[in-house]
Amino acid sequence: MDWFKHDSNANLDEKLQEVLLDYGLEGYGLYWYCIELIVGKTNTDNITFELKHDARIIARNTGSTSQKVEEMMKRFVTLGLFENKDGKITCLKVAKRLMTSATSNPQMRTMIQNIKSSQSVEMPSCQRHDDVMPDKIRLDKIRLDKKYNPPIPAELLSDYLMVREAKKAGDLTETAFKGIEREALAAGLTVIQVIQMCCERGWVGFKADWLKTEVKTATTNAWRNDDQAILKKAKELNVHTSGKSKYEILALIDKKQAALE
Repeated sequence: MDWFKHDSNANLDEKLQEVLLDYGLEGYGLYWYCIELIVGKTNTDNITFELKHDARIIARNTGSTSQKVEEMMKRFVTLGLFENKDGKITCLKVAKRLMTSATSNPQMRTMIQNIKSSQSVEMPSCQRHDDVMPDKIRLDKIRLDKKYNPPIPAELLSDYLMVREAKKAGDLTETAFKGIEREALAAGLTVIQVIQMCCERGWVGFKADWLKTEVKTATTNAWRNDDQAILKKAKELNVHTSGKSKYEILALIDKKQAALE
């Protein structure tokens, strides 16, 4: 077969959502790659819808490993995307997606019509992207179940997630939260104090060094709040202060320092 029907919203299928959650685009791409291999081998002499390539060949062609391919294929079978009978991987539901317009071969057209009218091809009874799309509530439940809930007050978590969403930082993973905990410990703070700080300052993450830099900057710039220190700094830089306000002098000092850097 030269081509087959592929829904533009197939990624919303509840089973493929599970694949995306488990393996990301690597798993999603492998699924459609295998479908292409099966359809590519379908002809009047082969209507088994069997995946002829083994894991090693698929791994070589996709840049993965045979172990990872085997793991993902087992997941596909568990989800009902493929079938495994006596060690042979098939995808019988592909038959439903074949179209007579996909080929100009009269024999192939007849074969497709016979397949569609035949009751011998077993089709999975559960929801899939071939017929009924899962509703939004179901998809939201899947996403919710997969989200990590850190051990902090729910209200604080809600505020922090709003900050992350506004910054388009994505979901808060356990790995990311553990990193914040580690940095909080390094800064001598509790993770709750750090999350509160993130909410106040619009940070999606935290590094202990950020506070050290703030302290250092505050210490370095302490002279800016002392009138005598400002005049002393101006004298050191040969900045004329006569008739000028404190803020005008500071602006001249900043300009002079920038020129010297």
